[in-house]
Amino acid sequence: MGRIKSEEKKNEYYSIIHSETSRLSGIVNKVLNFSKMDAGKRIFHMEKSDLNEVAANVFNTYKFHLQNNNFEFYHKCDRNLPPVNLDKDAVSEAIINLIDNAVKYSEGNKSVTLRTGEEKNYVFVEVEDRGIGIPEGDQKKIFEKFFRVSTGHVHNTKGTGLGLSLVKQTVDAHNRKINLSSTPGKGRRFRILLPLS
Repeated sequence: MGRIKSEEKKNEYYSIIHSETSRLSGIVNKVLNFSKMDAGKRIFHMEKSDLNEVAANVFNTYKFHLQNNNFEFYHKCDRNLPPVNLDKDAVSEAIINLIDNAVKYSEGNKSVTLRTGEEKNYVFVEVEDRGIGIPEGDQKKIFEKFFRVSTGHVHNTKGTGLGLSLVKQTVDAHNRKINLSSTPGKGRRFRILLPLS
């Protein structure tokens, strides 16, 4: 409409529109892919890939959204990671679901870290927050469909209870592992481990 005169500002707004559109598309795809996986109809396309590239693409898509919601969003990567066999889209969706979950359950300390690294015979990608954490008694149930922790802030948080279940299904389909470390009141760390062999 001619309201923005500066090319620099136009490009900034185009970038924001692009990243937000990608994010909203991801939300729609989450529901569609959950339906496919639940019906056993999702096909995974495995290929040797750079996990850092996958994580960086997610970070660049989501950083405006998080910063706009007053989050500190950090990206820390081990630059020497070897390539691993994975489905880029599926792993991206898993990371996005973990980030969405971190945002939902963070109150006063709005900090999310996306990190990659290597551990023994695995490379990993993890999402860590400083939010409300998960009580020990609920940690084994957290990946069940529609399960939501039934205390405190969670009652006021919108969600379907599908995000972490979708992450677990993706990890299982890759024959991989996911670890959870959490202390109530101090946050959580979800780590997806991908074997090098």
